[in-house]
Amino acid sequence: MTSTDAEANVAPEVRLFLAQVRRELADLDPEVLSDITDGLEADFTELVGERGPEALGDPVEYAKELRAAAGIPAGSAAPRGLAERVDGLLDAGHDRFDAAVAKLGELLRTDLGPVVAWLQPLWWIVRAWAAAWLVSAMFGWGVSSAPGVVLLIVAVAVSMFIGTGRVWPGGERGTGARVVLLGLNMFAAFVLFMSWAGGVLGSSAEYDRGWQDGYSEVTGVTGDGEPIGAREGVYSGGKTVTNIYPYDASGKPLTGVQLFDQNGKPIDVAVQPDCTSTVADPLPPAVPDEDGIITELCMDENTGESLQARIFYPWSNGAAQLYNVFPLPSRVQPTMDRDPNAFASDGAPAIQEPPLASVPKASLPGVATSSPSASPSASPSAAEKP
Repeated sequence: MTSTDAEANVAPEVRLFLAQVRRELADLDPEVLSDITDGLEADFTELVGERGPEALGDPVEYAKELRAAAGIPAGSAAPRGLAERVDGLLDAGHDRFDAAVAKLGELLRTDLGPVVAWLQPLWWIVRAWAAAWLVSAMFGWGVSSAPGVVLLIVAVAVSMFIGTGRVWPGGERGTGARVVLLGLNMFAAFVLFMSWAGGVLGSSAEYDRGWQDGYSEVTGVTGDGEPIGAREGVYSGGKTVTNIYPYDASGKPLTGVQLFDQNGKPIDVAVQPDCTSTVADPLPPAVPDEDGIITELCMDENTGESLQARIFYPWSNGAAQLYNVFPLPSRVQPTMDRDPNAFASDGAPAIQEPPLASVPKASLPGVATSSPSASPSASPSAAEKP
């Protein structure tokens, strides 16, 4: 039986116990330590097989017994260096992991050693993916992009070479290399968690937004309990109305209609950019200003592309700006600021075609309908101020 076979047959509990014993004797000369500890693996494995792990006892006390048997004074141990203490902690962690795997294997009545050995190369690939994902995210590539794929291939190759000891730190790993590798592996695990959490939280946020929209539409109440009607503007089905297209009783569209509520207060829509994009009138991409900066007004839900927005302009009555006269004129522009000279410039705000060319006629018994004035008193003005 080779030494490798002998080590494979050592019970994990025995390996952990003897690692702790050797740490207590780390101040001894390596030859002396080898003389007093060689062969203990086989002896204690047989002992554990007969009487169970409880027969191992306290490793500190057993180390004292070995010192006494070898005639080494108990107080002669020199202080252990930092590297030795770190190595001891790493060895203890490794041995505890082996013991936990062995215990789990006993519960499952199977040998998990081959499974762990098979998972090790898989972890090398996974940590390479974590590194490629992080670097790709920093440069905005995405792992599925061409640069990301190349980076992933290189990362997998490097990770495999490190895992097999063909490149740094090699087969004989010192304390520093072990600590660095442990830190890199822990960081890779953290990156994987952040990647997973980002996907889960992102999906959850989208679900929450959809749920809240549905809740608001049904109840007429926002997420913080505020009635939708208490907010500024006009709402339909829980969503903000950006423009109103009135029709007369005969079903024809009207222009320049002034609307007031039951108290004579003007009915104003919440004047804000319209980010809706239709097939007939899609919003164009946002353009950078003279400094190369893009003012992000709207975002395409499918592509994530920054878009311009449709900005609404008021009618006027002298110097007064009227937002209760409908339909409101509008235009697509790269900024949210309303240009005071918009109506005198190219691409002036205009009233859009109504969503319906005509609607069914309406009537009310005993009420005669009237025709709208050909020239409404309120009209868009080039002299408006933002």
